[in-house]
Amino acid sequence: MHGGDIYRNNTQYDFSVNLNPLGTSKEVSRALSEAVLLANQYPDLKQEELSKHMADLFQIEKEEIVFGNGASELLMAFCHAFLPKKAMVLSPCFSGYEYAVKGASFDCQMVYHPLFKEDGFVLKEDILEHLKEEKPDVFFVTTPNNPTGILVEKGLLKKIMEICEAQGTVVVLDECFLPLSGFEKEDSFAYGKRAYQHLIVLRAFTKTFAIPGARLGYAICQKDMAKRIRTHLPEWNISVFAQSAGLECLKHLDEIDDAVSLLKEERTYLTKELQRLGYGVFSSDANYILFYSKDKELQEKLLQQKILIRDCRDYIGLEKGFYRVAVKDHGANEKLVSALCILAGF
Repeated sequence: MHGGDIYRNNTQYDFSVNLNPLGTSKEVSRALSEAVLLANQYPDLKQEELSKHMADLFQIEKEEIVFGNGASELLMAFCHAFLPKKAMVLSPCFSGYEYAVKGASFDCQMVYHPLFKEDGFVLKEDILEHLKEEKPDVFFVTTPNNPTGILVEKGLLKKIMEICEAQGTVVVLDECFLPLSGFEKEDSFAYGKRAYQHLIVLRAFTKTFAIPGARLGYAICQKDMAKRIRTHLPEWNISVFAQSAGLECLKHLDEIDDAVSLLKEERTYLTKELQRLGYGVFSSDANYILFYSKDKELQEKLLQQKILIRDCRDYIGLEKGFYRVAVKDHGANEKLVSALCILAGF
């Protein structure tokens, strides 16, 4: 189950997907519209122009970038390329990792490292011993984690990388939500020279620029690994629409700061309001908030008011009553709070 199922729900406000609250910029929308004129030709097979600009941005070589039809395509390509026999994930975390692993190899053993509600779902140093004991072929880790919204401390990530480098475990570090956390420069492993041979940094334009329908993700890793992943992708997998949108997005990187400022303010507002209404709210560094409600039918009740939130019961490690909401602009957030107040009898 994923968020964003507006096709089977009568929804006016979708809080189930976590996108830039400023929405798709006018310039990017215009670039997508103008790309219609390119629909009668094949897209650039090598994504040459996009690759050049991305390489300049991250101060890396073009051969270290692999583009995908969203980050999800890259996850599947990685799993088909490496066919892991044992994969470790956090619990709870994004279900797409296990989906990709099982899509490539049904006999892959899944190992779950639990995060505990009592600790605020923070990843702690016990992960280091767990990695040494299990020695998985691949370890999927997200910062900020999804659905908890918690950043993994960079010092701990470095310790994880060192252990995995030594034992040959590939680390797939999902940074798709990192730019909107405000800790891009401090915490990202995507920039500059590859310090780790077994590291793949996964990112996407989807959340940062609010273009989930355009489907544009990318992985950054050492050249041989990138080449291996690329051979498991279809040709022309990045449409002229996605390439045009991506190039335009790169012209507006400064606007991410505006989104980060808004998110910080609105995350504080939503957290306080959810706490005031009696929900168990977990601290978040991301553009979404995880909370617990005794009302196990909260999603269904909000749908009656045309508001869709993410029911998190299908996350391994979470139970019925856990929900995730995106942090949106103030007007939308007020609508959510008002709807919850009605349900609470306020």
